[in-house]
Amino acid sequence: MGYRARLGRIPKTAKEKYAGKSLEEVVELMGSDDWYSRPPEYEELYEMGKYLDWRGEAKPFYDFDIMEEAESEFHIMSKEDLKVIIEHYHKIIKDNYDKLLKEFQAGKPENEWDEPQVERFFKEKVHEWKLDSYFRPYYLDEEKTDGFIVRSWKWEYAIFNIVYIYKTFDWENDYLIYSAW
Repeated sequence: MGYRARLGRIPKTAKEKYAGKSLEEVVELMGSDDWYSRPPEYEELYEMGKYLDWRGEAKPFYDFDIMEEAESEFHIMSKEDLKVIIEHYHKIIKDNYDKLLKEFQAGKPENEWDEPQVERFFKEKVHEWKLDSYFRPYYLDEEKTDGFIVRSWKWEYAIFNIVYIYKTFDWENDYLIYSAW
């Protein structure tokens, strides 16, 4: 499965509960060794997958080094940090389109032995957008979803889930958490 990055929320009042506590005290407080990435007050908002390695101006949630203790991350993000992630997604999407356009204009793939990227791109799009496809890139009538409108992890769709968080997050009462494990 791999090391995956996530965005989540935790009430600002929860930080007070864990402030000044050692690793041992937090484990005892939670009654579990599985405390580091999912304290009871934490709600996961979006799993970004394993291809994002964010190293912004992270503020630790706990008063000890969680990476050293548990090989995981649990950091408080600012609105500006989230904007950096959105801009990162934007750049990846634009660079991919630039590469496709360059190949299209050249009339051949960069490597002679590769299937043309432009052709593969459009084949994937047709498959995704077929009405009978189970894996449509969006949710419509599903009763249980991950809370978002976009199901796909493809950068060009996933960015909209992150923009949704950026626009609707309660920055006054909650901390946005970047976690990974």
